Amino acid sequence: MKVTKSVQYSDISVVIQGGYHSGTTEQAVASVREHLPGAQTIYSTCDQDVPGALRVCDRVIISEDPGSFAYENRPEETENNVNRQIVNTLAALKEVQTPYVLKMRSDFLLTGHDFLAYFDQFPGTEDAFRVFKHKVLNCCYFARNPEARFPYPLHPSDLAFFGYTEDLRTLFDIPLMTREQAYWNLKDQNPYQYTAEQYIFMSCLRKTGHRFDCDYYKDCRPVNIEQTKRYFASNFVFLSFEQFNIQPHKRKFFMQRDPQTFHSCYTHVEWMHLYRKYVNPAQEVPKVDDEREKIKKFYRRYRKFRFVANLFALPFRTKALRRRVRKGVLEFLLNHTRH
Repeated sequence: MKVTKSVQYSDISVVIQGGYHSGTTEQAVASVREHLPGAQTIYSTCDQDVPGALRVCDRVIISEDPGSFAYENRPEETENNVNRQIVNTLAALKEVQTPYVLKMRSDFLLTGHDFLAYFDQFPGTEDAFRVFKHKVLNCCYFARNPEARFPYPLHPSDLAFFGYTEDLRTLFDIPLMTREQAYWNLKDQNPYQYTAEQYIFMSCLRKTGHRFDCDYYKDCRPVNIEQTKRYFASNFVFLSFEQFNIQPHKRKFFMQRDPQTFHSCYTHVEWMHLYRKYVNPAQEVPKVDDEREKIKKFYRRYRKFRFVANLFALPFRTKALRRRVRKGVLEFLLNHTRH
């Protein structure tokens, strides 16, 4: 079945990458079969016990676990799984034989195929900033705007990609992050030199001969902000979850629960402004950005709840206890209040 001028379902391989989540990973595969019938499914992981995935995928690749790094030195801290992502994704990409590939997480569902219509919609590039053969579809979340609240330059999302197989190989065929890079500055609350997303994209830039001068994850000098915008305009098309037809399973990816994180990401319309400014001045851009308005709505609500949570936490003596109380109250309010 043909869905655009250039892409057929049978020309697509879907790389489902990440840890095995019993039931959820099988649902991810089933969603691909429903919306991209005829596409090849490859599940790639470092987990050694994946019985359900073995039954439903065309192929399962199990790689040796390269390990992870803690983002911060405190209990229950989130792990930086960048090396697992690189190893798993590249192992699958080396086996892909179709011209196109969709890379998605093992805890996301595919909800449609309309994202394919965006693939050829914005063909223009600046030659000096072009990295890939063709634009790669990427999530708005969490592609950071370096002029926003979390000012991270050269930070596309790593949640999902769609593009030519050779372009995704270019992106992921990179060295693993070293311990020295992960714990670059132990005096900082966030000791890593770059986030996982930055590390992947910057490593790709270095490999392809592009020069930049971003020394650490918040190095937002004007030259880095400008380069971020131009690389994003020439190499990606940023799509919301709805536009990309992907649906997260984990609550941490729900906008209504953590809108401050979404607040610093580009929307599709904001990416279109970059495209018009740097690539195609004739590009029409919607006057109203509905996605940004939705983020602002949830963010106003979130700030009110955070203020209440801070008040509840004030009487407690230790910083750790205040943090737990604040988190608990905020979770309660977000879970028990109507949107």
